[in-house]
Formats: sequence, C-alpha cells, structure tokens
Amino acid sequence: MTNEHNQNSGQAGTSEIGKLKVNQLIDVDNIHVLPKRFRMTTTPIQSVDGDSLNLAGLAELKASGSGMFSQKGLQCMAQTIGHMSITIVDLRQESHGFVNGMAVSWYGPNNGTNKGLVDTEAKDKERLILDGLIASPSIIFDQLEGKSVQLAEPITNPKTIMTEEELVTGEGLGYQRFFVTDHHRPLDMVVDQFIAFVKALPSDTWLHFHCRGGVGRTTSFMLMYDMLRNSGEVSKEDIIQRQIQIGGKDMKSVDPNDTFKYGPAMERLDFIDSFYKYCIHVQEGFEGNWSKWLEG
Repeated sequence: MTNEHNQNSGQAGTSEIGKLKVNQLIDVDNIHVLPKRFRMTTTPIQSVDGDSLNLAGLAELKASGSGMFSQKGLQCMAQTIGHMSITIVDLRQESHGFVNGMAVSWYGPNNGTNKGLVDTEAKDKERLILDGLIASPSIIFDQLEGKSVQLAEPITNPKTIMTEEELVTGEGLGYQRFFVTDHHRPLDMVVDQFIAFVKALPSDTWLHFHCRGGVGRTTSFMLMYDMLRNSGEVSKEDIIQRQIQIGGKDMKSVDPNDTFKYGPAMERLDFIDSFYKYCIHVQEGFEGNWSKWLEG
C-alpha cells in the first residue's frame, strides 16, 4: 500500500514513505486514568542517600509532565492538577491526533518520521493525514508490540477526529506546541521559541509538558523550565536530581551499545549543561535569547 493511499483513505495503517515504514497506531485508549509517567513539581520528595536536596522554587513552578494522554485521560489529569489555568505543552514532532478520544500517531523507525521537516511542513502533513481519516468510512490500526493499544474491530462512522490543539482547547485548556524529534535535544530555533514563550507566560499558568512516552523530551523541557526559573538559587546538579526524584529521566543513564540513541543522548547532555550556563548569564543580566548567547 502506498503512502498516498494511506493518507487519503485512512483505511489501512502500515504505509511506506520512500523506504520508511510507518505504522498507524493507537497510543492510548480513551479511559479515565492518568497518563504514563505523570508527575507534578508539587510531588513530595524524599532525601537522596541522606543528602539534602535544594527544593527552592520547585513547587512554585506549577508544572507537570507525562506521556501521551487520551481525552478522558486529559480530563483526569486536569482534575488531579486542580489548577484554574492549565496550558498543555505538546513536544511531539511526529504526526499525532485523536480518534474518538483515543490518542493516535504515525510511528516510524525510532519515531522520527517527521525529522528534518520545518514546523509548518510537519503540521500540514499531520492535517493531511487526519483529514484522510475523516474521509475514510473505516479505519484500521496496526498492532506494534509494546507500542500500541490493540483494537478488535475497525473504527467506522460516526467518528470524531481532532488534532491535539482542537481537543485540548475544546476542553477549555491552553495549548502550545514545540516540534522536537524524539530522542534528540531541541533545535536552537525551538529553544528560542520556548524562552520567548516562558517570558510571556502569565504568572498563574500551570504548564503540563508531554511527549509520546513522557521520558526524554518531557524531562528535557521540565529541566529547561526549572533552570529558567531557578538557576540563580539552585545548582544544576540539584535541578537535575529533583526532576529525577519526581519521576523524570536520568539523562546520564545512557547505553553506549545503543547505536542510534547514544549519540543524540550525549548531545542532549551537553545541551543541558550549556543551557544551565545560559540561564546563569540571564540571571546576571544577559537579555538575549539562546541563539544570541551562543554567538558569544
């Protein structure tokens, strides 16, 4: 089956873009439970090996993170957070959306099907795929072990298909997207966009960060947010450790035998180190963005 057929009809899941195999998956079923790896910066933290951890400013961040959620999962999450003003921060570059409240996505090798696309290209591609599902009388999803929810029957009309922005804003929440390739650090342009977003953020806003699994990209941006807010009072090591303690990824835990992930993981570690230095310079009065700071 060609990719053109898959995008225009939405019927069968697996397709090929050139030589790239793409699976049409259900990420999360539409049930009223918290998403995987849900955590909040207000989560109580125990001391690590008897050492005290600097928690200054952590709870005041008003932030949380998780993996992908369904429509009912989003409702459950909003109830758990219990804040009046919540903005969902979508970190997924890969095409994704919602079918009858279930989270769905198009998954290729290493979840990098949109790598190299600019934001508008990725967004237009996603819209085209979802429009294909709307036009299709029947939708069949692929089964990928460990990556998808199994569905016994195809989905037929009537059906509700939405982008994440449409679903989130329909629930009365704010929405912001940053296009980040899975397993990679954000591009410098994206870092600049995030810094500008944080600078303009109303003080009463709760941010919920998410990617597909709630691990690498979510932890990266929660670290960045923590550093932007608290680098003047809290060391880089304590910021990293307290994000681990509430349920984030230990970025130093990298398998050198993983030929695909090891290189990007090391680049991400270097980026986090440099970003903390940038935040210190901001605390000292530097007013430029990340790219300007890199120019030296």
